[in-house]
Amino acid sequence: MKKIKSFLIAVLILILVFIIGFFGINVAMKIIVGHGNEVRVPDIVGMNYDVARKQCKDFKLYVQEEELLHNDEIEKGRIISQDPHPNILTKKYRTISVIVSKGPEMVRIPFLDNLSIREAKLKLENAGLFMGNKIYRYSDVVKKNKIVYSRPNADDLIARKSEVDVIISLGELPDASDKYDKYKNLLEGAGD
Repeated sequence: MKKIKSFLIAVLILILVFIIGFFGINVAMKIIVGHGNEVRVPDIVGMNYDVARKQCKDFKLYVQEEELLHNDEIEKGRIISQDPHPNILTKKYRTISVIVSKGPEMVRIPFLDNLSIREAKLKLENAGLFMGNKIYRYSDVVKKNKIVYSRPNADDLIARKSEVDVIISLGELPDASDKYDKYKNLLEGAGD
């Protein structure tokens, strides 16, 4: 019985020494390696990429662009997301991976001249754009209810999902109008 008691006491002492040693080494390592090597990750979402890199350098952190994505809400060159997330403790000299905005996707405005309103709307939708305001004007060149031109102009680059205004022909200015000469001069001066 004495041998069993002695054995159990020895096992308990070994377990106690192991537990004290394990936690003691953990505490000693934290003191040696230290909390001095940890920093709080700053929130850099929405910042300009270059500004974020400079700010993180002050915290002894690196910033690396992982991906470039089009974003309609965040302007070009600004950070969309980051990993690790802000406000957590991390080791100094760690790299923060970021996704940076390329700004909105740009598309070319298609030529709409001499198209019907319906045809122009379809062509704009196929390009990822929407028809904006419809402005009616007289034209000696373009038939009634056909597109004279667009604003912004055809072949210009514009952000996808933007609106394009169209100028629609009312046909030729009628001769019977008492304002014929006034409108005729305006038409010739506008270059329609």
